[in-house]
Amino acid sequence: MAINRHSAALNVAVREMDPAAALAALGTDRVRTQMFDSTLTLHTAEEITPLLQGLGCLDVQHYGIRSFCDYITDDARKYDPAFYADLEQLELATRARPPYMHTARLFQLTAWNGTHEARP
Repeated sequence: MAINRHSAALNVAVREMDPAAALAALGTDRVRTQMFDSTLTLHTAEEITPLLQGLGCLDVQHYGIRSFCDYITDDARKYDPAFYADLEQLELATRARPPYMHTARLFQLTAWNGTHEARP
């Protein structure tokens, strides 16, 4: 699981309403987090998938996480149980659907290591 570099500009534009900073985010693989006061490296599933395959991992699957949740600026609304339930259904329906999995705030790759036999 990693922070999705494809989401950086969209996140800045929507959450911070700063088009100039969003434009700058298009060309970077780093983001500064206020919560931990540190710089994080951003990745894409497209760059990590070949690394996993090179390690012998098979059936690599790509899923988006928080495809919509992070872009809804009314955070208080997310505490409404009915709204949250609907949001959860939307997230689940789009987790492996392009283009949403590519612009989700996070991505997860799953695979299995094909170099070892399953043990009985």
